Amino acid sequence: MKYFFAVIICLVLSNRYCVGVFADVSYADLFLTGKGYKPCEDDWTIKPFPPCTPDGCSAPDNPRYKEWCIETFHNGEQIYEAYKKIAFDIDYRAELPKTDYWQTPIETKQRKKGDCEDSVFLFFSELSELDIDGDIVWGWVVNKDASIAFAHVWYQLFDKRGRPFIVEGFSKEWNGIIPVEMLPGTEERIQTMVIRHNQVNHFADEAIPGFTESFEGEDFSWGLYLRNNIVVKEICQKLHDMFARYKG
Repeated sequence: MKYFFAVIICLVLSNRYCVGVFADVSYADLFLTGKGYKPCEDDWTIKPFPPCTPDGCSAPDNPRYKEWCIETFHNGEQIYEAYKKIAFDIDYRAELPKTDYWQTPIETKQRKKGDCEDSVFLFFSELSELDIDGDIVWGWVVNKDASIAFAHVWYQLFDKRGRPFIVEGFSKEWNGIIPVEMLPGTEERIQTMVIRHNQVNHFADEAIPGFTESFEGEDFSWGLYLRNNIVVKEICQKLHDMFARYKG
């Protein structure tokens, strides 16, 4: 799906789905362990990769995976380095119930831990000055077999041919950049809000203040039409707060 800027309305989930709450269990733990997408054999020797410590992490290097990124994506070398940070330099930590603090990329680097949105913002920050064909996506992941759904944030990346990939952090198996068509067959992703890579900073500076001051779900100058007002307004407010702290 390629467009300049779009917000896609979240579908109403059926009552047979419940919101999954998983303490310190990331998407990578749930769906990617021993699976995911491995475009090449691992070219590193430390298995399994040791967890991060308070003193930091020592991310491995994988020349074969780096070569695949360069062959597959524009700015592939930078994408490889950014992915390595969210896969190996931070560990997943769930937040306490009824809290949803969005760390700045600086905070995530310092704390060496975070959750899905922290991983996405760190990935974006490493590539923010580049012309990347990608999106930040808010939405739901539905496991149809287990009848559960949970809120999630992920990065959607397009390769040189326009094929979409999902980028997931916290997986230490070099398998977290996944072609959309190869996602698990039991998984469905429902997008709530999508911001193009080259519009994130512009959106934070110009669009968000107007949304948070007056938000009625009408047509806006950005070409957005919003029905899920409460969810999108909350996302916009948290984006505004996080960017304000980051730039400050």
